[in-house]
Amino acid sequence: MTTDEDAITAALAVAEDIAEGRLDPAELAAVAAAEARAAFGRVVGEGDEMWELHVDVARQCLAVGGWITSDELAEWVAVYRAAEGPPPAPQSWIEQALAASADEDGDDDE
Repeated sequence: MTTDEDAITAALAVAEDIAEGRLDPAELAAVAAAEARAAFGRVVGEGDEMWELHVDVARQCLAVGGWITSDELAEWVAVYRAAEGPPPAPQSWIEQALAASADEDGDDDE
């Protein structure tokens, strides 16, 4: 089990290695990024234990103006709309009147 003292000792050792030039902070950041990509960078879809986090990160990325162009977003909207199928046909005025009449009569088929 790692104690607080162990963590402090490790942090001080890293700081000392950086100060003495044995560890390059940019290289350390690159290694950390590679590890994060290995753990998080592949999106499988629903059922993946990371799915909720992937969705949350995607929303955050869009919220801060991530590097997704409006053209690319429009393409994805088209893909999603095609997957949803065509929109339902609008009801004719006769169908709307019949539906309203059924609702007023309390005739609910659902």
